[in-house]
Amino acid sequence: MAMLEMRLRIGARIRYPDVVVCAGPLDQTTRTLTDATAIFEVPSDDTATTDRVDKMIDYTAVPSLRAYVLLEQTAVAATLFQREPGGAWIAGAQTGGALILPGVDLTIPLADPYHGLTFPA
Repeated sequence: MAMLEMRLRIGARIRYPDVVVCAGPLDQTTRTLTDATAIFEVPSDDTATTDRVDKMIDYTAVPSLRAYVLLEQTAVAATLFQREPGGAWIAGAQTGGALILPGVDLTIPLADPYHGLTFPA
């Protein structure tokens, strides 16, 4: 199965998340989403500010979004931003265990996205 690039429309702006999760089935021809429930980005040196600031501002404007996850490139670590039921966002850092996204009903062992990778000590 081919991997297809999905884009997310936020008002007039288009973003291309590294990974996007949405509720419900998708038509095979769908390439633009408006209803993401979780987004994963892997910041690099070149994209860190965009991923941590600019995209965070854009993504929090998506009413359906419940989780925004930044997966680090140089270590098994993640920052998880979650929308609380009242609409406020909370952040937490993880270096082990599982990423639990309750608003999305998704649990991912943090080590899974890093399977097969090694990092310098």
